[in-house]
Amino acid sequence: MSVSDYLLYTALFVAILFTQLGTRRPDGKRLLLPVAVVAGIGFKYLKDMPSGTTAHLIEAAGLGAGLLFGIASVAMIKVRRDPADNRLVTVAGWPYAALWTAALVLRLGFAYGSTHWFTHDLAQFSIQNHVPGATYGTAFVLMVLAMITVRTVGVVVRGRSAGASIDFSGLKLARRLAR
Repeated sequence: MSVSDYLLYTALFVAILFTQLGTRRPDGKRLLLPVAVVAGIGFKYLKDMPSGTTAHLIEAAGLGAGLLFGIASVAMIKVRRDPADNRLVTVAGWPYAALWTAALVLRLGFAYGSTHWFTHDLAQFSIQNHVPGATYGTAFVLMVLAMITVRTVGVVVRGRSAGASIDFSGLKLARRLAR
């Protein structure tokens, strides 16, 4: 990864995290924006997904890690209905931030380590198992996309079950899906 990649991913992380920490009253746009941003960035990596059995297993591991981190993040967000106006209210504290930080540190640590600490071992593994280099980036994009999507769906489902209203006006596709 280049320095600009590290900066992009860190900036994205900071932006997403700081729009979720504390007590928030998100509308549909605020809930779906992180998914759209990561999907847009992910398009760069996912349009030509590497193939091969081991590559697919690594991608599946990234997806699985994202699902687990996403489920854990949903558990760390309080979701309720504001009795005054029935709007969705979320509360995310430092445990939530710590989980997201751990996920980022693991991804960036692997990326850095693959070019500085265990380059030779990773190259040997990749050669022996016919794993294209792009596989690792794809796995991390799938991880982040799954994590954010699971968190978003979890918040929407928990909000709806609490009787909260979520404003999806202006989002035609989201309005259809939310019915």
